Amino acid sequence: MIIPSNLKTIVSLCICLFLASIFFSCTQTAKSASSPVRNNEAVKEYFSVKINGKLWEAFPSKEFKEYNLSYKELGHQFSIFAEAADGSRMDLSFHSAKGITVGKYPSTRNDNGMLSGVFFYPESKSSDKELASVTLEIPVQENTVQVTTIDKTNKDAYVIEGTFTPTMYAVYQSNPEKSTKFTEGKFRVIFRPGSMSPAF
Repeated sequence: MIIPSNLKTIVSLCICLFLASIFFSCTQTAKSASSPVRNNEAVKEYFSVKINGKLWEAFPSKEFKEYNLSYKELGHQFSIFAEAADGSRMDLSFHSAKGITVGKYPSTRNDNGMLSGVFFYPESKSSDKELASVTLEIPVQENTVQVTTIDKTNKDAYVIEGTFTPTMYAVYQSNPEKSTKFTEGKFRVIFRPGSMSPAF
């Protein structure tokens, strides 16, 4: 049986279109599984702050492609562990006995055994230059973190946004910089509830 050349072309075109539609569908599924979507656009994460007017910016882990986050059900404490390209690190944590919601959160040195605030490690290894929003002398600082958005539309991937503008104090007396103001701090992270960090 001889198949006309134009029919071969049509069949080939149909096969190509079919394969292309499968590929597009798989690509879209992979994208939607990897991160939440708002208005048909993948949500972009960020974590940054200005220290003495200079931008400090952390990025998702190269290995896991996301920020290191944790949530402790006991005490309702949420933490973001962020690291910059130079190895400097920042820990930002906040908690509430009533649970995590949109609102303002203080830094607390000891709130029923919980420690919350902003902690900055300017060098890749521990040193006497570390700064914190609370110290033994200053055990509380009000409104350190402002949570502006908690989007739980996707139950497997919450989008959490907020800002932070703490005054930071020297942890060690040997640090010549006794205090500094962090400005324009902001974050948007994607929290994926799991066995180690339960849903809230």
